[in-house]
Amino acid sequence: MKFLINTFLLILVIFSFLLTDGFSHGPTRQKIKETVTIKAKPEDVWNVIKDFDKINNWHPSISKVDSDGKIRTIYYSPRNNTPIKQKLENYNAEKMMYKTSITEVDIKNFPVNTYTANISVKGNDDGTSTVLWKAAFYRAYVNNDPPPELNEAAAIKAVTEFFQAGLNNLKSTLEK
Repeated sequence: MKFLINTFLLILVIFSFLLTDGFSHGPTRQKIKETVTIKAKPEDVWNVIKDFDKINNWHPSISKVDSDGKIRTIYYSPRNNTPIKQKLENYNAEKMMYKTSITEVDIKNFPVNTYTANISVKGNDDGTSTVLWKAAFYRAYVNNDPPPELNEAAAIKAVTEFFQAGLNNLKSTLEK
């Protein structure tokens, strides 16, 4: 009889977990991919974006950059000049690509967490270039039930707007 009572209690505990915390979840990994085709040779496009510490030369939303070559702090003007500290994780000039990660950010102004991004340039058969900028990240709010300004939609919107502003300006600058 004691065995049946213990078994019943164990089943009750398991079901109560499944009906509460077992069905709730925290943030899910998001992925964004933005591309732009530019009427320019890949080498010309790469020459504009290759300098990790000079993103403000081609991204219109970056008002300033402080950098030591491996770590940069960009000041993102549409979001109150929010400082975003990024680390250069990988750089390959031959493949015309580099990878960054965010190490510090004010989540109220750029609501992401565990963010990594890659930007690369590829040549096309018609003489144009394609720039691919992709990122993987989590929303800033790590617990369940995030406020609207820190949820997945807010994170996706912030990263998408950031990428599109940079890529659109890069295209218009190089196609003048």
